[in-house]
Amino acid sequence: MTSTTPYSQLQEDPPMPVPQIRAAALGAGFFGSILAHEAARHPDIQVELVADRDLSSATSLAARLDAQAVDDLAQVTSSDVDLVFVATPNHLHAAHVLAALEAGKHVFVEKPLTITADDAMALTTAAARTGRLLMVGHVLRTLPGVLRMHRMATSGELGELLEATGTRTRVVHVPDGAGDWWKLDPSRSGGELLHELHELDLVCWFLGGRPERVVSLSGAPVRVAEHQLDTVTRTTMLFPNRAVGFHDLSTSAHASAWSFRVTGTEAALEVDFKTATVRHVVDGHEVDAWGVFDDPTANESLRESARSKQAYHRHNDGASVPPSWMTRAVRHEMDQVVHTLTTGDGVLTQFPDSAVLAALDAFAAGRVALGDAARSTVHA
Repeated sequence: MTSTTPYSQLQEDPPMPVPQIRAAALGAGFFGSILAHEAARHPDIQVELVADRDLSSATSLAARLDAQAVDDLAQVTSSDVDLVFVATPNHLHAAHVLAALEAGKHVFVEKPLTITADDAMALTTAAARTGRLLMVGHVLRTLPGVLRMHRMATSGELGELLEATGTRTRVVHVPDGAGDWWKLDPSRSGGELLHELHELDLVCWFLGGRPERVVSLSGAPVRVAEHQLDTVTRTTMLFPNRAVGFHDLSTSAHASAWSFRVTGTEAALEVDFKTATVRHVVDGHEVDAWGVFDDPTANESLRESARSKQAYHRHNDGASVPPSWMTRAVRHEMDQVVHTLTTGDGVLTQFPDSAVLAALDAFAAGRVALGDAARSTVHA
């Protein structure tokens, strides 16, 4: 049985009038450009500044958005914008987010929040101290089908939550001649587990935050350009409510899988991103099903993307066009940003550091398990 009612029509809260949100986009790379474009498309957001240390990239993007281009963070923090979108390389997030918070700006930062535990906790502390909202770009949380899953899981419809499992195993294809590129450098990306932590975040979000115990191993090293990357990680987590979480990640898996499941004492919910379908299962029988998106075109785009190779995009040069499901997902994310700024709460503010801290706990657990043979990392 397939549910035909769009999740957007199942929301209980009526829409509220929203004042225009004045925003700055910090980072004009591939995904930063997508964020800025979709923010500018939103009727309640006005992108006024685009900042990038490469002024030509900032100028190109700003021209398409009718915004001002700058190459200095100080020009963003001294401006009168309400919100800063941070989409710079991962290792720069902490400094950029902190500067924006200290300047009295609300912040949306692309995942991961940071690449060190100290920075993650410092940023959540700074947000609380300054009274500013800190939103992390865990975009899977905002997809209509996943939002419906979360509402069911947290409302008690599944009974007591027992287990959650997130899986992303695919081959990540790197552009030819990538060379010294931050996404391939663990000291700048945080490593594959942090850079690809979407499903790990879902496990933590559904089960209530940071796990209290983590067991994990990483390995299967593959040399890419100048760097040798661990491409497989398997993690088991125990949460304070005694629920158990599992997470599998591989960026070298030719037989792909992409899914998330949460199980309670009464029922289970499972999303298969490869088929763009969510299933409600009781005693092994499917009792309901719905799409990841309310829009059939976006669901078909997601299915097509899941069948294709996953690529790390290198430059925002117009050669790499994002799939339509991705732009649709970011539009849902922008809706959540506006909702959060309007109400003071939203799914992107919940447990903002839990996935990063769980990933760093996994790195630490892996080093202990491997003993003195473990390679040093930036996550100590």
